[in-house]
This record gives sequence, C-alpha cells and structure tokens, in this order.
Amino acid sequence: MSEAVQRTVVKINGFVLHRPRLTPVFIAIALVATLSLVFVWSRLQAINLEYDISRIEGLIRSDNEEIKRLTLEVAHLGSHQRIEGLARQELGLRLPAPGQIRRVD
Repeated sequence: MSEAVQRTVVKINGFVLHRPRLTPVFIAIALVATLSLVFVWSRLQAINLEYDISRIEGLIRSDNEEIKRLTLEVAHLGSHQRIEGLARQELGLRLPAPGQIRRVD
C-alpha cells in the first residue's frame, strides 16, 4: 500500500497522451455558470423595474385625471352665478337699493 501510484502514460505512434487536467474545465464551468446567473439576475431586475415604471405611470395618469376633475370643480364652485344664487337663496341677500350705495373718495 505504501507504493506510490505512478502515472500511466499512453504512447500511440509517437504521440504521448496524458490524463487530462480537470481543474481548468471546472473553472470554465464555474465561470459560465456565474455569468449565466448574473445575466438572469440582471434581466429579472430589468423586468421588475419595467413593472414598477408601468405602475407609477398608471398612478401619474390617474392623478392627472384627478387634477383635471378638481380644476373643473373649482371653476364650477367659484363661478359668480353660482355664488350669487347661493347668496340669494341660502343667505337671503339681495341687490342694494340705489340709495344704499355711497362712494368714498
């Protein structure tokens, strides 16, 4: 058992065949696997960012529609005709008589 295992060398027509070294093969496989994982991870991140962008664009669209609706409501609520109608109906106000207006200089 204490005998050292000798490498066998095969010679065919003057060519010498050695046992292949597996370390470079394993390194190449590990490198390809690592690069593949990095590529897949980057694609997943890009897809997630696209989903986030799409969701945020939808929020922006709905907020812009809300702004347009609120702007229209402000214009309606601030109209002079509506305010005058409310003043006459709910507060009982009326236009001043000709003698009630005085100018101050």
